[in-house]
Amino acid sequence: MQQQKIKRFLAHFVLDHVTIEYLKYGHQLTIEQLKLLIFILHFTENHKEDLSLNMIIFYKNYQKNQLLKSITHLYEFNWISKKRHPYDQRRLVITLTQNQCSKITQLIDELEHFLEVKSTLINEINHSTLLSYYLKCHSQFRVIEQSCTSQHLTLEELYLLGLLIVSDNKTTFKSIKVHALKGIIAMGPIIKTLQSKGYLIKSRSRDDERYIVLTLRKEKINVIQSEIEECYNKLEQGIQHV
Repeated sequence: MQQQKIKRFLAHFVLDHVTIEYLKYGHQLTIEQLKLLIFILHFTENHKEDLSLNMIIFYKNYQKNQLLKSITHLYEFNWISKKRHPYDQRRLVITLTQNQCSKITQLIDELEHFLEVKSTLINEINHSTLLSYYLKCHSQFRVIEQSCTSQHLTLEELYLLGLLIVSDNKTTFKSIKVHALKGIIAMGPIIKTLQSKGYLIKSRSRDDERYIVLTLRKEKINVIQSEIEECYNKLEQGIQHV
């Protein structure tokens, strides 16, 4: 059961990171900006009244400076339109044209297809609520990230340690790089940090000195398994109500 939880943690971690990169490079969006777009679209479809910044802050609990930056970005990339309120020029109103509504809807459809392809290893996902599941997953990872683990390990460090656990506690640097989410996670610095923290040993292969071997310290294996299991339990608790 513990091994299964580690594999699920790894699968969710990968899903989160590849989706962040997909939005960043494919659409110049962050996850928070995506969530804001979805809210604006749903509000526009379901309400006749104008959507002001104060209403967004009220419903979504944004900081005003953070919201203004996101609104400016979305406006510059033609995701939304904005205007001054006709009866109060001090108030900014957010609107969507028909083309912008279609553009956001298409983005959601494309993202759901992307998530469906990338989440094949996560059996517990209900594909009818795939986007909601992912957004909960992403938010919960941020919560876990901000609450330091008892061993002061980052999620990236736990990901690498988890890869070693499912590889029977020992593998080559070359094999690890296959799972390194190239361009997203820099494995070299993480390995150095984990060496200094006493979690793994880096050595040359006895069979072929060209290969670098990474081995978990035996006395740390139970600690690592418990840490990853605890993180996965927190993740599961945060997304179970989707």
